[in-house]
Amino acid sequence: MPDTTTPLAERLTAHAVLVRDPAVPGIAADYWEASEPHYRTVDGLLSGFVTGDAAAAYKALCADPTSPSAQRELTRQLRAADCSPLAAAVAEADRHIWIDYHLGADHDPAAPAVSLVPRTTARPGPAAADIVIPFRDREGGGLRTRNLLACLTALADQEPDGPAHRVTVVETDDRPRSRELLEPLVDAYVFAEKPGLFNKSWAVNVGSRQADSPWLCILDADILVDRSFVRRNVERLAGGTHGTHLPFRWSLSLDEPSSLYALRARTVLGAAEVSASALRGLLLREPPGGCVWVRNDVFRQVGGFDERFEGWGGEDDDVVARLGAAAPVVRYEDTLLHLDHPRPAMTRDDGAPFNAHIKPLSWAPPEGGYGDPYAYRQ
Repeated sequence: MPDTTTPLAERLTAHAVLVRDPAVPGIAADYWEASEPHYRTVDGLLSGFVTGDAAAAYKALCADPTSPSAQRELTRQLRAADCSPLAAAVAEADRHIWIDYHLGADHDPAAPAVSLVPRTTARPGPAAADIVIPFRDREGGGLRTRNLLACLTALADQEPDGPAHRVTVVETDDRPRSRELLEPLVDAYVFAEKPGLFNKSWAVNVGSRQADSPWLCILDADILVDRSFVRRNVERLAGGTHGTHLPFRWSLSLDEPSSLYALRARTVLGAAEVSASALRGLLLREPPGGCVWVRNDVFRQVGGFDERFEGWGGEDDDVVARLGAAAPVVRYEDTLLHLDHPRPAMTRDDGAPFNAHIKPLSWAPPEGGYGDPYAYRQ
């Protein structure tokens, strides 16, 4: 999604934002660790370079790094200066960063509130694809639930002559908090009892047992898709020689005002897609999950997700690597919109990664097979 022709002034401003925006370290701990030194290098050069009005604009951004107006003013001042001495450092840093920044030219942080009215659309005929969405929202009606309702509404609003698809939501918790809300909106609602840490891997495997179509999509509950989403990705799998694809290279994690704007545009006003020019957010470079399309036979061949992964991190990298060993994995250049929500804990209480003890690519499903819906029942 980033444009390689982006002017130098915009890139310098982006690095100044990325090193200061408090949302950046929390979005992906490993991505932040790899990227932070490069942000600091560019920002250090910029701080010693700016003078006069540009220095004042830089100081204002440092004081309020999430302010679009402060960012635009710094960019305006830098455009008027000769920043070419910094160009090589920016180009080198951009080769190494894994979290980037997007501020659309038309972004307005004053987004109106949204009242979602979820809807479903029946699609006759056998499903060409199964879409499995793992879910938990212990707040009960919090942002996670809002995002899932928007996700389901967007999946219902697909091209009328596109392929039929079947949506399965797997809620895994100590009790079925959202059953009454979700059951009327999906083709299959599955409650898989599991207290304690969220286990996305197991939830996906449970849901995949409902899938009998040729193609399987594993979709996070916070992804807002466009109207051509199902048709485009079914055609890619049906016409390609690969076993798995991720339809995006950059995932755009929206801030809350942009999430509200996108929700309103896509699910209330009925736009086929949401214009990136109106959005603000953080770009994750080639994340391994969020939206994965795979041939069902390949998913079964590798034994699904590794169900030993619990809490945050590692399960998507592992399954994509195992899928890639079974059949080619490719990426496309679609825009992937990730709606805002509270970030989960990324480490255990002692600071250790949740799943550091699991040897990558070592999953062997239990004798009874993967996706046992009663595996954690008390």
